[in-house]
Amino acid sequence: MEASVNFTQSAKIRSLVFTSLGHFTNDFNILLFSILITYYHSDFGISLAVLGAVAIIYSIISGLLSTPIGRYADKTQRYRFLLLSGFLILGISVYLFALSFVSASLALPVMIVASILFGFGQAFYHPLGSSVLNLTYGNSSASALGINGAFGSIGRSALPVILVPLIILVGEKYALIILGSYMIIAGIIIYSGLSFIREHEIPAISRSASSSRNRETLSRYSGVLAIIVAMVFIRSMFLTGTTTYISQFVLDRVRSETMMSIILTVSFLTAVAGQPYFGRLTQKHGGKFTIGLTTGLSTLFFIFFMFAGTDPVLNTITYALYVFTAFSGFPVLMGYVNQIVPREISTTAGGMVWGIGNTVGGGIGIAIISILLYVHTTLIDAMWIMTIFGAVSLILFPLIPNKRSAARMK
Repeated sequence: MEASVNFTQSAKIRSLVFTSLGHFTNDFNILLFSILITYYHSDFGISLAVLGAVAIIYSIISGLLSTPIGRYADKTQRYRFLLLSGFLILGISVYLFALSFVSASLALPVMIVASILFGFGQAFYHPLGSSVLNLTYGNSSASALGINGAFGSIGRSALPVILVPLIILVGEKYALIILGSYMIIAGIIIYSGLSFIREHEIPAISRSASSSRNRETLSRYSGVLAIIVAMVFIRSMFLTGTTTYISQFVLDRVRSETMMSIILTVSFLTAVAGQPYFGRLTQKHGGKFTIGLTTGLSTLFFIFFMFAGTDPVLNTITYALYVFTAFSGFPVLMGYVNQIVPREISTTAGGMVWGIGNTVGGGIGIAIISILLYVHTTLIDAMWIMTIFGAVSLILFPLIPNKRSAARMK
């Protein structure tokens, strides 16, 4: 499909509605394994070290696969088919998680297979959803990405309050079967809802020529993308590493599970407003400006949070400000990528930035903080060490291009 296609306002709204459903559904899964860890540990006695290693593995699988999936999408433009494929794989992986709760002998091996598939399924949405909105909205896609990202934040916040009561009501196995069925149904709805995108696989001869052009274009932008990926990688090490252990960190401070849950719920809900706000800022002032602003402020607010002590109000205010600025990656990063690279490589570039930078970087961040804790570093010292990575990522900020300098490369 050519970049010059003009979509009606109705088509733009449909693309936003159905990709937002996709973001909600995809991010609805993000905390799934974190919740299941408690049940694998209590029901089957699987060690937290083994479960933590599995979490790192599926994060890295997801990150590494985003780029080849994005490259295939750029060559074939089969966005709907690939979105459907991602949600079908997620549904199957959740069915396997359900199977792992049938017996103790099945738990570990089936859980590992399910996690690998889970990482595969998680690799699809972010570069594809971004590309669909870039296709339909063009230069105004950053604001649409912000609204879309807000639904991802809602999905991330909704899973615990839906899944845990469902497990209490019907048990782990049947709760996961319901969740897996939802994944598949949502994928079919999204595929149908985006039917106005007339996608056909590009013929082999044309695909070969397209692939050659894409390689040349990607090569031209490889240096710029390498810097962006490196900055996002280091930033995500800080963000994901600290977030993984934030529940325990806050609990150690306030000594109340109820207060801890209130602090985290209030804080994470601020991202619902933060994503549209920073999406509009990205569109208005450019992605480079917004990346610098959100990275700098989130690091600063996290430092304030580290000094908040045991006061629950200060903990809530400072961590909420951190989440508001830090959890804006989808509209800011994907909006920035759409601004600086041609559309024919936007899905590949988005897969590199989100997959390798954000997801693999996050997995390495989890590994580093886990190693620090394994060698008996205190949690508070480990959090301070991870904060350094947030500050270090800012060193690369002056090297990334703004919209004007990137336009001269096109």
